[in-house]
Amino acid sequence: MTEAKDIDNSLEYLRYFEKYTENPDLAELVRQKLSMDKSQLDLRNCVLKEDEFKLLAEMQPLGKLKSLILNQTKLTSAGLKHICFSPIIRQLETLHLANNNLDDEGIFYLSKSPLFTQLQDLNLTGNEIGALGAKVFFPAENLPKLQILDLSYNRIEAFGIKALGKAGVAKELKILNLRDTCLADDGLVYLAKNAQLDQLEELDLSDNAIGSKGMQALSTQSPFPNLKRLVLNNNHLGDDGIYALAESPGFANLEELLLGNNGLTTDSTIFLAESKHICGLKVFDLNNNDIRAEGTEALAGSTNMRNMERLDLGENKLNMEGAKALAESPHFANLVSLRLNNNSISDKGAMALAKSKTLTKLKHLSLENENWIHDEGVGAIAASKNLGSLITLVLTLNVISDAGAKLLANSTTLCNLEELNVAGNKLSPAGDDALIKSTVLKLKKLEIV
Repeated sequence: MTEAKDIDNSLEYLRYFEKYTENPDLAELVRQKLSMDKSQLDLRNCVLKEDEFKLLAEMQPLGKLKSLILNQTKLTSAGLKHICFSPIIRQLETLHLANNNLDDEGIFYLSKSPLFTQLQDLNLTGNEIGALGAKVFFPAENLPKLQILDLSYNRIEAFGIKALGKAGVAKELKILNLRDTCLADDGLVYLAKNAQLDQLEELDLSDNAIGSKGMQALSTQSPFPNLKRLVLNNNHLGDDGIYALAESPGFANLEELLLGNNGLTTDSTIFLAESKHICGLKVFDLNNNDIRAEGTEALAGSTNMRNMERLDLGENKLNMEGAKALAESPHFANLVSLRLNNNSISDKGAMALAKSKTLTKLKHLSLENENWIHDEGVGAIAASKNLGSLITLVLTLNVISDAGAKLLANSTTLCNLEELNVAGNKLSPAGDDALIKSTVLKLKKLEIV
């Protein structure tokens, strides 16, 4: 039963907006976007003017806000100034300001506001924040509870990251996103030398032109003793960088490691397979490198892989031998997701996976694009009792004909399959119909075009 106090509060809230005449359109927008308990306001994609941000900051009924989302609202630093010194943010735990026009002046206001004492999650991705703004922001002591910080797609540069030390916003950080922030090797050197992020569990350094020098600095200093997730996609680490990573005791707690598109060869997988420190990975992404069958065999023979749950080895020239090594490995018994796109594994590789006695927990299998799987390979998958746990199966852009489609449509072993993608194969309307009208498969999603 609604208490009298709640009714009074609700009436007060309605009366406020009924009497609000300065900008009735803004008032109506806020009423529509505000959650029932008045703790969350999501204005993403609602373009506002500077004076409207000022009016927003003055709205008394927003005093209980815990979450404020202003992504893609064309918020400028001048508009942010009104928000930063408004009573409505006193209880804020989440503030998202992504993809706006905030510059160093805006981050200055964030660093000086005394009202962010409860803030835990701050998203500033895709703005115009530079090194000077970062230098002001990182030492700030006004965000004592900040745990999640996203600065991706800004120009922090080496000079800016130099200010990230042991104190300031770094003290309680658990998740830090620095993707595409122009750090390069010098930025990693400064990060390794100055930062001591003892609480940090997740770090994204993708798209930063990091080479072996930066990785060696980070591996030597070990500033993240409790790091569980490290994302380094689209850099230039090379095998030397991975050697430094594998030899560092500072990464002993890693559970997720993403190394896509880093110019890695077989040597990198050997280093990681033999690492005495990185032994508990659950998620591993090596997509778009050059590890080949030999590298896959090194991983398949390593006990370091025994906890693996999600593995992406797409675009690595594995061929049939690589797929066979994975299928026969005793160390992938916990694997639930496997992606091997663009690897020319052929029918023999698909058949090896289908026969595997260790991949029985697989729920998601992606074999799309230039794996040259024909009806023989897809027939083995369709008949496999070992792959009975599959929920998602992606076979896009192979060479499956109507006969293969009918084998899938009549499969009694893929009883848990919910999503199937066979787009870009050699199916005629007859093959399409076999899948669409299948009474055996209980698909929730089928893609055939």
